[in-house]
Amino acid sequence: MLRLHLGPPMTTFDFSSSDLKNYPHFDSPISLREIRKLVTCKTRVASNTFFPFMRYEEGWQPYREKGAAKPDRKSRPIRYGARRDAYIFTHYRRQLSKLYEERLVTLGISDCPIAYRKIRKPGQSGGKCNIDFAKDAFNEIDRIGNCVAIALDISKFFEHLDHARIKEIWCDLLGVARLPEDHFAVFKNVTDYRFVDQREVYRRLGFFGPKVVNGKSIEGFLQPFEDIPKKLCTMQEFRQKICGYGGVYTSLIQKNQGCYGIPQGSPISDLIANFYLIDFDLSLANYARSLGGCYMRYSDDILLILPGGEAAASAAADFAVQEITKQGNKLRIKNEKTCIVQYERDGQKLRFKHLSGPQGSGGLEYLGFRYDGRKVYIRESTVSRLYRKISSAINQAAHRHAEKNPSLPAADLIKTDSLLLSRFMRQKKEKLTDDHRTWTFYSYILRASSVFGVKGDRIFKQVDSFEAIMRRRVAAALVRAVSRRKPTAP
Repeated sequence: MLRLHLGPPMTTFDFSSSDLKNYPHFDSPISLREIRKLVTCKTRVASNTFFPFMRYEEGWQPYREKGAAKPDRKSRPIRYGARRDAYIFTHYRRQLSKLYEERLVTLGISDCPIAYRKIRKPGQSGGKCNIDFAKDAFNEIDRIGNCVAIALDISKFFEHLDHARIKEIWCDLLGVARLPEDHFAVFKNVTDYRFVDQREVYRRLGFFGPKVVNGKSIEGFLQPFEDIPKKLCTMQEFRQKICGYGGVYTSLIQKNQGCYGIPQGSPISDLIANFYLIDFDLSLANYARSLGGCYMRYSDDILLILPGGEAAASAAADFAVQEITKQGNKLRIKNEKTCIVQYERDGQKLRFKHLSGPQGSGGLEYLGFRYDGRKVYIRESTVSRLYRKISSAINQAAHRHAEKNPSLPAADLIKTDSLLLSRFMRQKKEKLTDDHRTWTFYSYILRASSVFGVKGDRIFKQVDSFEAIMRRRVAAALVRAVSRRKPTAP
């Protein structure tokens, strides 16, 4: 590992009102002035009492090919910290990120790890997003011509990061032999962290439980989520009902066991996941470049594009499997998810051949897109996932719309559905921005089609029925919302 003695970073403060967090947790919201006092004072950071993370499951239904059996539903645990803790994590992330970026430049691999970073577009002010990264990969295929694309996946990446190695790299980035007390407090609370189940906390504090809806007993929130207080409870209630002090309640607090794993969802975890693999990235990048190819990694998704055929692909996959074991004795490549697609030049055209793996039967699938050597498509699973996310948002919006207009029947509400549809439908091309957070589904399609140019001219055809589908889903959601609406008092 290359060691640079740069010394501890300066504690510059660069928070703004957009960084303020207003979700319910165990602490009260604080001002920017108080945030500044907290995060820039090393003594306060070192002595900060961190609250347990709040944990919930982010679930999704994997895409099912036509005629295939329905795959099992998947989920991943997300953990988010209390406000004060999150501000500290964010501040130290920014410090370490500057040192990490400098190290990437020194090593010559700034273009390899691409997730969780602000990577500028050449000659432009905006940053790259997954569309641009997918284009970069497909351009490499075009450049090399006769090549193989090897896509690999790291198994349970965040859960298997070795704490000792995290600490070693953290020290190395700071150029110190031992972490300063403030950095050690941050390190300790993102590795040996505590957490509570979000649903059980809401239940224990009386915000969630059994209720009767349309004559049926169900479990749900006992008040609108937006009315839940930002500070969930007093410190006395926290000690008694959450920690179990006093013996009346059992403790809800769990602890990360063992010497591995960081909480996916904390503001600093993504950076840790990136710098953890800095040696791996260097090794894979040098391997690919020595063969005239390229290497990219988006979090736990690894992509190698190399000249040659099946033999070159097999050797590269073996090399990656070997190298990942050097980064911690729990990290593994999921062999069953490794996909290999071969491209061959046929005159002026590229043709692909799927060699192995559960994906790639229609060409390389990468970051939500698919490339068959001629045209770029949005992955069918990406379209399906976007539809599901939008449907969930529509259901929530329809419920609020129905509650705010208690006297209107469903038929009249459907006539006013343009307000709902505007959240998901067309955004004029001239109003597009480089900020992906402002994109609607339609503007995402516009952006992808624009970035890929002629190769992406099939993308619009994949979603030409989107508006009709959304109108049907909005109408159905409004009908359901009206049927569940609380009856008005006579």
